[in-house]
Amino acid sequence: MSILLDTNVLLRLVTDNPHIGESFKQAIETGLVNGEVAVSAVTFMETTRLHHQRRIDLGCHPATWRVERLMSGLLEIPIDGELAVESVLLMNSGFHRDPAEQLIVATAMRTGMKLATFDGAIQDWASRTRLIALRDPAE
Repeated sequence: MSILLDTNVLLRLVTDNPHIGESFKQAIETGLVNGEVAVSAVTFMETTRLHHQRRIDLGCHPATWRVERLMSGLLEIPIDGELAVESVLLMNSGFHRDPAEQLIVATAMRTGMKLATFDGAIQDWASRTRLIALRDPAE
C-alpha cells in the first residue's frame, strides 16, 4: 500500500532523524522507486513557511528543495476545491483545526494511502474514527 508522509515525517527523513525506524526507511526507499510515496501539496507550503520563518533551513531555495524531492521519486498530491471542503468538514468528526493537517488527512482519505505521522492528535483521531490507515514511521 502507498504511503502519504506528513510534513514532519518528510523533514525527519530528509535530515536522517534517529526517530525514523530502519524498516520505515527501507519501505520509503523502495516506495520512492515504485512511485508509492507521496505528500500533499500543502507540505511544500508548510516547509516554505518554516524556512521563511527561519525555523528550519532547507539549505537552498524552497522551490529547488521541492523539485529535488520530486526528482527523488516523491509524488505530490494536488489540492482542489473539493478536497479543501472535505478537509474542513473533518472537524465534524472531532478533528483539530490546523488547516494543513486537515488537508493532509483529507488527502489520505481520498487516496486511501496510509498516513505516516508522529502527530498524536492525528493518531488518536484515526484510532477513534477509523477513517484513515496509519503507518508508524518509528518502526
